[in-house]
Amino acid sequence: MRIAVLADAHGNLLALEAVLSDLHRQAPDLVVNLGDLATGPFDPAGSADAQIALGCPTLAGNHERNLLEGDDSSGSVAFARPLLSAAHMAWIATLPATLRLADGEVFACHGSPAGGDLDYLLDDVASGRAVLASDDAIRSRLAGIGSARLVLCGHTHMPRMVRVGDVTVVNPGSIGMPAYTDDDPVPHAIEAGAPHARYAVVTREPGGIWSAALHAVAYDWDRAAGQARRNGKPGVARWTATGRV
Repeated sequence: MRIAVLADAHGNLLALEAVLSDLHRQAPDLVVNLGDLATGPFDPAGSADAQIALGCPTLAGNHERNLLEGDDSSGSVAFARPLLSAAHMAWIATLPATLRLADGEVFACHGSPAGGDLDYLLDDVASGRAVLASDDAIRSRLAGIGSARLVLCGHTHMPRMVRVGDVTVVNPGSIGMPAYTDDDPVPHAIEAGAPHARYAVVTREPGGIWSAALHAVAYDWDRAAGQARRNGKPGVARWTATGRV
């Protein structure tokens, strides 16, 4: 079984189209989308349309929750809300926070199984930069996965594959925003280090072990950065064009 894993498009339709084109050549058995779908200073409505058209299992991330709750603390959410239609919002309202796939062998979430859509499952940002969290910290955040042996997560935009005990955890990285800064839980920066659009393909190997290919797809990131700049977000433009803050 091969599952393509998408996350954190953040309204960047140019990056999303490049990923979907590359994904078509992979011919996975299933596609799953882990949320933070259409917010960002790019093309929220076009990005939402493209992700709706996929018809794949899709989660609500923290930005979808913010959209529905009317929380404008994120500038990305405030930018996107007036550009999204009633139909877009109705679709977002149907999205679950977590999913169980492959008869419970796969658990999908945006943040972490135990901590919700704002939790960093694999990353420790106490130093102000993202480093891999300890096995014990990760294990505590896996509470609630049941019999799953593969956990799919997004939110941190950091592509990683980590094995803790007999559980494999995969974060595909971000389709549309390869870097950002945040003040929660402490001021920190996330940097993928390159502007490519990211996704993953996970494969169930003989014996039930899961492997992952972390893909980085080139696209016209300068054009996407130009969209962010024209929409009043020069910082996001820099992140988009460089993968650095």
